[in-house]
Amino acid sequence: MATPTLKDLAAATGVSISTVSRALANHPAISPATTQKVKAAAEQLGYRPNAQARALRGSRSDAIGVVIPNLANPYFALIAAAIEAEAERVGIAAIMTTCSESPKHLAKALDALTWRQVDGIITVPVEGAEAALKDAAKSRPLLLIDRELPPFPAVASDPRPGMFAALTQLRQKGHRVVGYIPGPQQTSTGRQRLKVFRGASSEFSTHYAQGGFRRKDGYVGALELFEKGVTAIVAGDSMMTAGALAACYNAGKAISEDIALVGYDDLNLFRLQPVPISVVDQDMAALGRLAVQHLTKAITHNTTPTGVKIPTSYIPRVSTARQFS
Repeated sequence: MATPTLKDLAAATGVSISTVSRALANHPAISPATTQKVKAAAEQLGYRPNAQARALRGSRSDAIGVVIPNLANPYFALIAAAIEAEAERVGIAAIMTTCSESPKHLAKALDALTWRQVDGIITVPVEGAEAALKDAAKSRPLLLIDRELPPFPAVASDPRPGMFAALTQLRQKGHRVVGYIPGPQQTSTGRQRLKVFRGASSEFSTHYAQGGFRRKDGYVGALELFEKGVTAIVAGDSMMTAGALAACYNAGKAISEDIALVGYDDLNLFRLQPVPISVVDQDMAALGRLAVQHLTKAITHNTTPTGVKIPTSYIPRVSTARQFS
């Protein structure tokens, strides 16, 4: 019969692996009832702690865990690459995993990284996984990236500078009817950018599409806005931008000539179009680099990481160059 593991105890007691580990160590954050339940299961299953693992528990693994929603979205892929590059620069490993925008999958990913004894965790949060995030943060430094979810510290961008600059240019180019395709409203970024757009577009006649997580949402949203007679579209994230771009081509809308388009995130996809796309840029490399720096500082000093907010910027290109009046 195989030797029982912490994972077996977690399954038997219905709590996370990290909770099992802390209960066996009599951690004060774990309730007496949970501790008693875990120890009873350990005795029943014949669990014996590994002496070597106990000895290593107080040492550093020189590895951090990273959880992102997916790698299909080029924005998150570039964030992951920036984190990995900075981790390599400072001499630590970055263990990557994804959660598919699912609170349940994020909880499992956090549990798996805790089981692997990483020194700290960087994650894009998913609303609904607050309990799992809180649990993970009890045992090691945890830092959010891209999205904010209080009370956890986060490295994120401020959409205001870039968004205001984009709308200022559209106004100067003579646009009066502008459409917006928001990112998912289940995320802090989607809500914040929509709020900023509303505040910055008071001088325009504005129309709003549904938006969402998928490129298809941006595609459908752009088609809806064409019917409203907008002369410019602002997209709330990179997936909405990609969808809007495809909609322009399929609807026969000449970008810059028939419709101005402002995207989000400075991806190669947008720079290398026949008509290069103006974008609100978050500086993905800086987000990844700062996240690793703030996390490793917290690991070194055994403290809670500090968050930081970096400003966005606006990069005007040909897609918004035409004067409309």
